[in-house]
Amino acid sequence: MVKHHLGITDYVVIGVMLLISVGIGVVAKYYGSQKSAREYLLAGKQMAKLPVMLSIIATGTSSTSLIGAPADIYKYGLAFISSLLLYPLGLYLASSIFIPVYYQCGVSTVNEFIELRFGKIMKFMMSTFLLLQMVVYMAVALYGSVLAFSAVTDLPLQTSIVSLGVVCTLYCFLGGLKAVLWTDVFQACLMFICVLSIFITGIEEGGGLSKVYETARAGHRLDNIFNPRLDFLERFNFWSCILRGFIAGIVTYGTNQLEVQRILSMSDVKRAKSVLRLSSLPQILLFAICLLCGIVLYGIYHDCDPVLNKKYSGLTKHDQMIPAYIVNKFSNIPGMTGLCIAGIFSASLSTISSALNCASTITVVDFIKPIFKSGQISDLKTVWLAKVLSLMYGVICIGLSFCFLDIQSLKRLSFVVISAGDGPILAIFLVGVLTRKAGDKLISFAFIFGITIISWISFGSLFSKYHQPFLPLSTSGCTSTENVTTSFNSSTIMTPTTNSKEIFILYKIAHMWYPTFGFILTSVVIFISVLATGWKKNVIPADSKCLSPILWKKSKPQNA
Repeated sequence: MVKHHLGITDYVVIGVMLLISVGIGVVAKYYGSQKSAREYLLAGKQMAKLPVMLSIIATGTSSTSLIGAPADIYKYGLAFISSLLLYPLGLYLASSIFIPVYYQCGVSTVNEFIELRFGKIMKFMMSTFLLLQMVVYMAVALYGSVLAFSAVTDLPLQTSIVSLGVVCTLYCFLGGLKAVLWTDVFQACLMFICVLSIFITGIEEGGGLSKVYETARAGHRLDNIFNPRLDFLERFNFWSCILRGFIAGIVTYGTNQLEVQRILSMSDVKRAKSVLRLSSLPQILLFAICLLCGIVLYGIYHDCDPVLNKKYSGLTKHDQMIPAYIVNKFSNIPGMTGLCIAGIFSASLSTISSALNCASTITVVDFIKPIFKSGQISDLKTVWLAKVLSLMYGVICIGLSFCFLDIQSLKRLSFVVISAGDGPILAIFLVGVLTRKAGDKLISFAFIFGITIISWISFGSLFSKYHQPFLPLSTSGCTSTENVTTSFNSSTIMTPTTNSKEIFILYKIAHMWYPTFGFILTSVVIFISVLATGWKKNVIPADSKCLSPILWKKSKPQNA
């Protein structure tokens, strides 16, 4: 693999993409209304279906999806694709169970619902957790795009981090949610162009679909897709993946402020449910193609792994394979490399801008507004507070990105940061909307217990430097280095050496199991606590607006 770099035309294309993103923020500020917090934070709840649908897709597709997921499939096989089987069901349940409740309650954040249902203590804990989660996730997303850029340019990492972070912070600061939504539309189109370009050209270079399939099968990349064997230590197992996909569908679109805020920008609950369900097919298609790109890359590099052959390729991490392939494949087409790299940048920008808007909304609505008595803080002050907070969180995001420069797996890091709390959070919200049981103190205890245990296991695993063994990787077809073939237990060739026997057993559990274990653990604690404090005790009335309409025996009008 001959190493190429970006050309002048490519830099121009990337620069134009960044300017357009900022331009959308400028247009949203000066040609749209930002006189109220509702307009700045929720786009006035008057958005059309198409931009919201594309924003949902763009926000759910980060740089991890475009470069981290294919790298994991390349190393561990395609079993992760089974997580898409029940993902649509989870999304459908989120639209039916949770979204109507938020419209009934008239809330701007999911944490406002938590306060209505469980009280201020639980709301404060949930808000704090989600805020910390958003800040770290922004930094991970920014690092992902810079990691991609480092594979194809000689620009210092520091320069790339600061430049991209400033652009994203700027248009989010200027235009609020409306700017984020319309920028996501533009960036979603670039993502599809990038992913489809890689997939189509990769299939051609790999010798066609049948050839890529045969190569992947011979390399054991297709072995565990539907393997019924239950294994808690296997990186991607059918059962862990399918359960993870189901929980992700419910949590992401039912309890995660990042996506819920987009859905709440619709004028009424019927339109909100419709746009969410319509977004499922293109989103699953985009992510499936991202995963299949990992198989395509294996079809190309199965006998000459570019990381094992790093002296020639210049790659030090498998997360750099996608951007490196883009440059090497499209370098003879002026601007095409820049367009694809812009697609990867778009994945990061859409995630970061959404998280910035989300973080500022949570801070203003859940932390600052409650300090003031009703009427003491004007809408204009609220908007400016949100703007200042966007700038502040942008600076924090840029600074925190430097902490992840030595991480080996972007996908694993992203999962630990954004998904480790999914199980406990889902348990809390389901109890909130489907039952009349459990009060503030009980739920707070269960949440702390579940989050503490899962965080301990997930971060303990991350910092233990334990790595599940890779599938075979080879350099037998390379002409520029000695031939080497890795075995099933030789992942230490590319990762820090660790003695598996010295690692605590819980740290070896595959991260795909964390949401399922977290949900079960928290649910059990809630159930036992409710039994101990009085099973017949109800803490909210039967007609509470906090209860999901699927529980109603007769339909009731739903407030827009």
